[in-house]
Amino acid sequence: MKKRILLSTSVVALALWALVEAPAPGPGLAAWVPPGPLLVLEAGDFGSLLKDWNGSREKPAWVASANFAVFSQSRLYLRLADAQTEFATAAGLPPDMDLLESVAGSESALALYDIGNLQFLYITKLPSARALETALWRSRSTYETRRAAGLDYFIRTDPASRRVAAFAAAKDYLLLATREDLMAGALTLLAGEPGATVAGERWYAESVRRAGAAGDLRLVMNLPALAKSPHFRSYWIQRNVAEVREFDAGIADLRRQTGQIREDRLLLRFDRPEAEPPDAAASAAALRLVPDDAGFAQIWTKPAPAAAMGLLYKKVLAPGPGAPPPSLTAPPAAVTGISGSEADLETRIDEPPLVTSAGDTVLAALRAMMEAPPIAPLTAMLEVASSREDTGGVLVGIDTAVVLVGASSWDAAAVRKALASVPEFGPLGHITVEAHDRVLIVANSTALTGKIAARLSAAPSVRAVTYAAEFRHDAERGRFEKMMRLIDYSAADSEAKGDAHEPKFFSENIGSLSGVLGGVESASLTTLDLGASVSETMTYTLAK
Repeated sequence: MKKRILLSTSVVALALWALVEAPAPGPGLAAWVPPGPLLVLEAGDFGSLLKDWNGSREKPAWVASANFAVFSQSRLYLRLADAQTEFATAAGLPPDMDLLESVAGSESALALYDIGNLQFLYITKLPSARALETALWRSRSTYETRRAAGLDYFIRTDPASRRVAAFAAAKDYLLLATREDLMAGALTLLAGEPGATVAGERWYAESVRRAGAAGDLRLVMNLPALAKSPHFRSYWIQRNVAEVREFDAGIADLRRQTGQIREDRLLLRFDRPEAEPPDAAASAAALRLVPDDAGFAQIWTKPAPAAAMGLLYKKVLAPGPGAPPPSLTAPPAAVTGISGSEADLETRIDEPPLVTSAGDTVLAALRAMMEAPPIAPLTAMLEVASSREDTGGVLVGIDTAVVLVGASSWDAAAVRKALASVPEFGPLGHITVEAHDRVLIVANSTALTGKIAARLSAAPSVRAVTYAAEFRHDAERGRFEKMMRLIDYSAADSEAKGDAHEPKFFSENIGSLSGVLGGVESASLTTLDLGASVSETMTYTLAK
């Protein structure tokens, strides 16, 4: 196992890890952070979080996993490793876990100003006696001493990379920075002299005000500035920068509680009016229909007919692989064959070819019902899915149902007739269609349809949401791993694997991550979009 762990990797991992109670963070450090960061990560007790992470069973399991092995070969990891080496040269010390533990105090803040160059300011509450024991302080004679607002700080610059390493210990606080102006600015503010701070910037101040009490970890984001960063656009795993641009600020609080970890997020759109909250009855009508043993479920309130038809077609009527992601590289030039002929004169090259869907007839037939009274407007849409082992225990299948809640009663016979009129679906075969008053169930499993119908009499939990989802990790994990092994299988698997074996994506890479998170029983998400703000709550329930 590698002893040296990237500082940045440790910070990200800590944001995902928590299993015991920790004291709530106190305010104040943002008052000493100069303006201009892209994000600010704050912890009430960073030292305790780091101790919990180092003592957890998840850390060694992840470092030894195929998931980490693949990550350690990624471009992002290698870029971080290069930056780590440059910082080590500038600082004269390796930025490993030993150094991180020595500078991890209680109340802490990390402000990131540049992603590509990893320019940051770190402030932590650390008693002077502990600060004087750190390797940084003991190496201060190799640094140049300077002063800001009457406080000393120490700085070194690597001539080759131009990387800067600066630190200071003042008033029971330890400060680290990779830019001299950040260090000088922070010390000036710490000394009590007036100056601009991140706490006065709207994206930070409004986020903190709206979010209320901080969690064990708090991340505040300047989303417009982040979206402009080419490194954020390149490495952001969600690949939804266009959606990120809709928001002016974001804040997320991670809270550790007995038996669960909860992340509360708030995304803000400035200068937009607040919308009326959705009808709680609409989401409750769909939430109550989720069977207790469902592996996965998600609901939407007030779905558009096009969205409902797309989900129905893709999940039940004609499931299959989706379209591949768009290529970001130019196609190779053709170097063989005939470059063209007179027959090509009729080929249009100034517009894309028409794409026809095999379900166009279904879309037209059913959308007519959804877009007109008495069914319109749809009040909610629900997807339910569970994996199952087929007879023989070799293959794994997925039972899926889509439930549509209309404004009035559905005509099940009309829905069946519309589906049966399409050659590829008629006769319906494995597709089950049932209508119960305002609830329409279309599924590929009679058993799942029965479980959903049995929930019609369940008492609804009145909760207004725009979107909600839940995944039961402990119930689905074993069958998921079996399915992924079948997907990844190839004849080469029977051959001996040497040290150069590259982990297979689904069964080994993602599968090992599922194993590391074996202590997570389930994960659920609720979203409430009110126009001016979007609030989300992500809850991880831990196995008892």
